[in-house]
Amino acid sequence: MHDLNPLVAELRDVIEAQSFPEIMTPAQAAQFLGVSEDYLRDHRKARSGPAYSQPATKIIRYMRADLIAWLNRSRVGA
Repeated sequence: MHDLNPLVAELRDVIEAQSFPEIMTPAQAAQFLGVSEDYLRDHRKARSGPAYSQPATKIIRYMRADLIAWLNRSRVGA
């Protein structure tokens, strides 16, 4: 019998990720990543965080695909 726990966990992660919009506010992006908005702001200033768009001076938006790509670039091998 195969252990289904890893498969179920992966499927849960995919479903949860899909519940977030394609384009997110900093608050939504922080929640998606499990970090604080301050963390994202600090990384924006340092230009070390995920890619973002700034269509106006006080408007910041993140694309879900960019957040996932940033996470993938930050992976550490076991």
